[in-house]
Amino acid sequence: MNKIPLHEVIAECDHLFNAGKSSETGIHLRHWLNEARLLGDREGELSILSELMGRYRMDNDPARGLEAIDSGIKLLDELQLGETVSGGTILLNAATALQAFGRYEEAEKLYLRAFRAYSLHLPDKDVRFAGLLNNMASVYAVKGDTDTAEAYYFEALEVLKDSGNLMDTAVTWINLAQLGKDTAACCERAMAIFNDPAAAHDGYYAHTCLKCAPAFAELGYGNYAEVLRARAGEFYESH
Repeated sequence: MNKIPLHEVIAECDHLFNAGKSSETGIHLRHWLNEARLLGDREGELSILSELMGRYRMDNDPARGLEAIDSGIKLLDELQLGETVSGGTILLNAATALQAFGRYEEAEKLYLRAFRAYSLHLPDKDVRFAGLLNNMASVYAVKGDTDTAEAYYFEALEVLKDSGNLMDTAVTWINLAQLGKDTAACCERAMAIFNDPAAAHDGYYAHTCLKCAPAFAELGYGNYAEVLRARAGEFYESH
């Protein structure tokens, strides 16, 4: 059976993402989704649907996003991949998008499925748990259960501690700051990470700057927000 060149497709997504070309990323992914379906490459189709979930979440496009989620979860279950590591990541992507679209109860169910899939195969400190824990925490934060949210955020920080993943660590500190507990200390910790010489100023750095800038501004750190927006702008102008 013919398959789409998935590695090359994802590499081009990364290139477009780093260049800040959001609309082109969606067009690229939809093209390869159609190709995968024409070829009967169901696993390739599932991978592209997972990428599209994240794309539509970032684009705040719930109509397309929910369609990709519905198709992706149905295909995941048909292929019986829901309890694999890759399946856990797809469930996490779907849940994160559902949460962004305000579908919190549905998101929580998929987070729990993702947690089970990861727990079956990965050690407790695997860095993939960090994103999952962060997102699970944010559901509890929305519900007003700040104690549970805080516990999950600190668990995520423990996973990230030796990972070298500075940007996700910064995001976790901002998430904690938004809970209203030790806000000033959490904001300073996050900004210190953005200023860390070890932080590579790549596309993910620029993306995280733009992601965190509004939170800094809302928390009363408009000066930090301006710095982060400027750094993101410098990166995108040069790429």
